[in-house]
Amino acid sequence: MTRSDLNFEMFYNVVDGECRASDKTTFSVDPSTESKLWDVPVASAQDVKDAVRSANKAFKTWSATSFDERLSKLSQWKEIYRPSIENFTKLLMAECGKPRAVASGEANEILALFDHNLQLRMPEERIEDETRIQTTRHVPVGVVAAICPWNFPLVLSVGKILPALLTGCTIIVKPSPFTPYSALKMVEQAQQIFPPGVVQVIGGDDSIGPALVNHPNVNKITFTGSSATGKRIMASAAGTLKRVTLELGGNDPAIIYPDVDIGKTAPEVVQGCFVFSGQVCVATKRVYVHETIYDQFLEAMVDAASRMIVGQAGNPSTTIGPMQNKMQYEKVKELVADSEAQGYKFALPPQPIVSGKGFYLSPSIVDDPPSNSRIVLEEQFGPIVPVLKWTDEADVIACANGTNSGLGASVWSTDVARAERVGRLMQAGSVFVNSWAKTTPRAMLSGHKESGIGGEWGSTGFLEYCNTQVVHVFK
Repeated sequence: MTRSDLNFEMFYNVVDGECRASDKTTFSVDPSTESKLWDVPVASAQDVKDAVRSANKAFKTWSATSFDERLSKLSQWKEIYRPSIENFTKLLMAECGKPRAVASGEANEILALFDHNLQLRMPEERIEDETRIQTTRHVPVGVVAAICPWNFPLVLSVGKILPALLTGCTIIVKPSPFTPYSALKMVEQAQQIFPPGVVQVIGGDDSIGPALVNHPNVNKITFTGSSATGKRIMASAAGTLKRVTLELGGNDPAIIYPDVDIGKTAPEVVQGCFVFSGQVCVATKRVYVHETIYDQFLEAMVDAASRMIVGQAGNPSTTIGPMQNKMQYEKVKELVADSEAQGYKFALPPQPIVSGKGFYLSPSIVDDPPSNSRIVLEEQFGPIVPVLKWTDEADVIACANGTNSGLGASVWSTDVARAERVGRLMQAGSVFVNSWAKTTPRAMLSGHKESGIGGEWGSTGFLEYCNTQVVHVFK
């Protein structure tokens, strides 16, 4: 298979180095138009068994391959990926409903993931005394199953594949049925570089994830998705003591101090709330504004959000595309309806969208709802956000930390030392000072509380694909 053989309108599961079709197919829809996208095969129980068998067979040789050779393979993959960025951008626009700038950003972020992983090296510690030499090293955990979400289907798949392969693991990717296309094609492309069974992909329906989690010959699960599903995965994985990495839901607070430049800060906070229609795990989902600037800041947020253009992903003027799927669309509409039914004031009410078909919701802002309201306590994962007043610093810190989530947080102040001090008090895995959540492969992404177990990316995240081994040599 050569690069020119990649057909971006035909999609297959990839098992044991081969593209597999199926008697049973499914498809996703373009959320901009609700039109049918391409057929994809539904993996069978036999496909799952074959993939696990192939991954275990490949692990024996891939884990014994030198680290430098594994680096070389990743570098080769990066080079054949680079010319296909535009094709992957178009896939992301179609399957996610992402405006071009957002889709292109995700497709190009893959290069940053490659670059980051290519500079990692396996740590080793050697301690010698009079009686022994002890060496602490890290060995690959084995066969990994990656269960991936629909909001960033390419980045959050490749972000699991690369460290798994680098450490000597083999990996089976299970993409979301809502957004299967980019992951299927990425793994198909990888077959040009890697031996059969090293990286595979099987998708189609919701039976595949549990089959992988429960399989006795899968050694690790890495999952990005909801906290509820993460809990079920952890419970199931306990049966075989599988290693798990779980990156789960968030309800990220932003604390705004009265010394900020309102004209500069409010549009940035709005961007953090509504980028990709709020369908981001580390999107800002609660905004706490000091009472002395509350009215002015809220007005500036409304002005910035009102200027966002809701439309089809392919429209060059679009800044906010549709919700990715009808299920999430209905969930967010229900939260909007609840806020209306409770009589909460909307600083920016939802605007009617005249578009025919498509899962469109305009940005909306709820003005100082009760702290125990659903719109405050639940993760919206959509373009609606509550803005709340605060007066006392200790109280707002308690409110910010007052949920079961702990994924991200932001603190905004011209007094950077104060903002950093408060940021250190946030019960969250990632804290941003004077910025909305801008993640990077160079920093670990992890959650506190019910937002996750373990973490990925950064200088140590790849070690989550390893077991630690200490060798003691006595003199």
